[in-house]
Amino acid sequence: MNKQIPTTHILVAAVICAVYVALGAFGAHGLESKLSIDQLDTYNTGLRYLIIHALGLLVINLTFIVKDTFSILTNIFIYTGMVLFSLSLVLHATKDLLGIEVDVFAMFAPIGGLCYIIAWILFAHTIKKS
Repeated sequence: MNKQIPTTHILVAAVICAVYVALGAFGAHGLESKLSIDQLDTYNTGLRYLIIHALGLLVINLTFIVKDTFSILTNIFIYTGMVLFSLSLVLHATKDLLGIEVDVFAMFAPIGGLCYIIAWILFAHTIKKS
């Protein structure tokens, strides 16, 4: 296995962790007075799942290096979950502030959640095989 591939995903995960901190601070200090309690809750749920899965990317790809195995599909499903679940919830919560009149973002969240589940199952399967 080329160890450069999991290392790239670890670097991406580190950047996503930094983005999480910035968005979390922005939510706590810049959005608190602009969003309703429900909108803030949705925003924070999106961020919570983002950081959990960014840390998951770190663990998954470090494990791939240690076990000398790899599954691109695991990473793809985590990234897809980040976009369809986490990002869609953040956009849904802030759509009024952003001037977005389309209200479809929350509909993507269940698909993103399913992607997260599939990623973890693929990870378990990959590790079991190795």
